[in-house]
Parts: sequence; C-alpha cells; structure tokens
Amino acid sequence: MDFDVSRFRDTFFQEAAERLETMESALLSLRSGQSDDETLNAIFRCAHSIKAGAGMFGFDELARFTHALENLLDKMRNGEVEVAPQLLD
Repeated sequence: MDFDVSRFRDTFFQEAAERLETMESALLSLRSGQSDDETLNAIFRCAHSIKAGAGMFGFDELARFTHALENLLDKMRNGEVEVAPQLLD
C-alpha cells in the first residue's frame, strides 16, 4: 500500500493557516490592551500545534521558530515577561 504524505502535508498547511489567523486576531486583541490568560493560552496552543506539525514534516526552521515563540509565550503566561507592544509586533 502506498502512503501519500502530500495529502497530510496539505492538511498541515490548511490548519496552520487557520491557526495563524487565530493567532493574529488574538495578538491584535493583546495589542489593544485586552490581555487575559485565555488569549495567551489560545496563542500558545496555536504555536504548539504548528510546531508539532512542522517537526513531523521536517520543517525544522519553522519548528525552531515556533518553539522559541512558545517559550516566550510561556514566560508571558507565567508573568516572567510583560505582554508589551514591542514583543507583540
């Protein structure tokens, strides 16, 4: 049986695009001062999902970038780093 990975890769790109839209909307909310735990958690979940898919398909640079983003978001969620416009930009 042949296994067509391209079908799953296409799904990853579709889902990543949806997650990026969610992240953008949430980041804009944070930028306008509407900071809450759930917004940060939503952004974190999106980044985590993109990182996992990127790693699975060998998109190493994307996986490294989203891992760094996860670390920053985790520090924001824990109050170690302030949610600041410079970081959101």
